Amino acid sequence: LYLTAMTKKLLNQKRAERILDRENIDGLVVTSPINFYYVTGYWGLYYTPIGFDACYFSVMSKDSSKAPGMVLPALEIRRLETMGKPWIDNIVSYSSKGDGELFDDDFPKGEDYKGWPVDQDASLNPLEEKWRSVTREFSGSYSENSIQALIRAIKGADLNDKRVLIDDLRIEKWLSKETGINVDCIFRPDLFNEIRMVKTENEIEIMKEAAIINEQSMLAAIDFMVDGTTWEQLENFYMSEMATRGGRGVYMMCGVGELPNGICKEGEPIMFDALGQHKRYHGDFGRCAVIGNPTQLHVERHQAILEGWEKAKEFLKPGSTYDQISQEVGNHIRSLGFNSFRNPVVHGLGLEHTDDPKSIGTQPGVKMSQSLEKNMIINIDMPFTEIGWGSVHMEDTILITDDGFERLSTADFSLRSS
Repeated sequence: LYLTAMTKKLLNQKRAERILDRENIDGLVVTSPINFYYVTGYWGLYYTPIGFDACYFSVMSKDSSKAPGMVLPALEIRRLETMGKPWIDNIVSYSSKGDGELFDDDFPKGEDYKGWPVDQDASLNPLEEKWRSVTREFSGSYSENSIQALIRAIKGADLNDKRVLIDDLRIEKWLSKETGINVDCIFRPDLFNEIRMVKTENEIEIMKEAAIINEQSMLAAIDFMVDGTTWEQLENFYMSEMATRGGRGVYMMCGVGELPNGICKEGEPIMFDALGQHKRYHGDFGRCAVIGNPTQLHVERHQAILEGWEKAKEFLKPGSTYDQISQEVGNHIRSLGFNSFRNPVVHGLGLEHTDDPKSIGTQPGVKMSQSLEKNMIINIDMPFTEIGWGSVHMEDTILITDDGFERLSTADFSLRSS
C-alpha cells in the first residue's frame, strides 16, 4: 500500500529546449509554485497560501545531457517517499548553519538533518523504512541555506556563467549577494506560459480528469438551486462537490457583479461558470440555467450561443488563431439577431486559468493571439450579461488534435432548468 513510485513527468522538455534555444537562453531557474511543479512534478509541502520565500527551486539546462536539479528543505526529504520521488535525480537539500566543514567546491556544509527519532524496538512498515533510509541517504549533503543549495544545483547543471530564464525577479537579487556564482538572469514570464501551452500526455490525462470533476460538480450545484438560494450557498455546495470528487474548487461565478437581487429568482436567466483544480491543473466549464421555465428570449439567446459553438468547431484545428475563432464566432452570433453579444474569449488552460503568454499589468484576459497547435488545451468562453435581464453562458474545454479537436467536457449543451 505504501510503496511509492516516481511522480509523473509533466514538463514538455523538448518544447522547453526549443524555446530556450530560440531565445539564446541556456537554461532556466524557477521558484514559483506552478513552474516548480511543472518542471519537477512535485508539489512542496510549504506551497501554502502564505508560503515561504526562496524555499524551493528547480534548475534545468537546455542541454539535456546536463543534470537538472531540484532544491528543497531538509524537512521535505521524508515526504519524497510518501508523495513519490520526482524524475529529477539531482536533489540538493539544505538545513541550517553547520560547523564549518566544506564541500569539495568550498561551499559550507549545513547541519546534518536527523529527522524525527525512530523507535528502535518498533517493527517499521515499508513506508517508515523508506523514511529512515532516505534520511540516511542525504546524510552529509545538506547546504546551509536554499540559495547556497541553488548555486550547487546551477553548477551541477553547468549553468554558471550562462544566461538563465527566471520566473521571479528576486532570484537575480538573491544570487547577486553570493560569491562563486555568475549568471545572467532573464525575467520573461511569458516564455514559461509559451512552454506550458502544448501539453504532454501526462498533463492531458490529468486535465481530462479535471474537466469531468469540475463539470459534474457545477451541474450538481445547478440541480441544488431553488428560488431564494444565495450565490454563496451555491458556491459552497460546488466547493463541497469538488472536494468529494477529489478536486479543489477555485470559484463558481454568475457574473462579475454576482446576482442582481442577491438571491436566485424564478425565471431569471443565470449563467454558471466554474473553475476548479485536480492535481493543480484546472477544469473550466460554463452553462446557463433558470428556475422554472425560460422565456422565449432566453431560449433564443441560448440557441444563438449554441450555433456560435457550431461555428467555432470549424476552426478548432492546428493553424487557426484565437483572434480568428473569436471574431468568426462573435460575428456569427450577432448575425442571428443577438446584436449585443460580444466576441467570446479563447484562452489556454492548464496550471493557470489563462495559461497563455500575457503582458504584466494588462486588463485580465488581455493577451496575445496564439496559433493552435496539436496538444494545446483551450477554452471557448462565451459569457453574456445584460443588466436588467440576466445572463447566459456556454464554455467547454477543448484538446487540439492532429486535424481537429476533442472535447474534454462530456455534458450536453441544453439550457439547464432547476
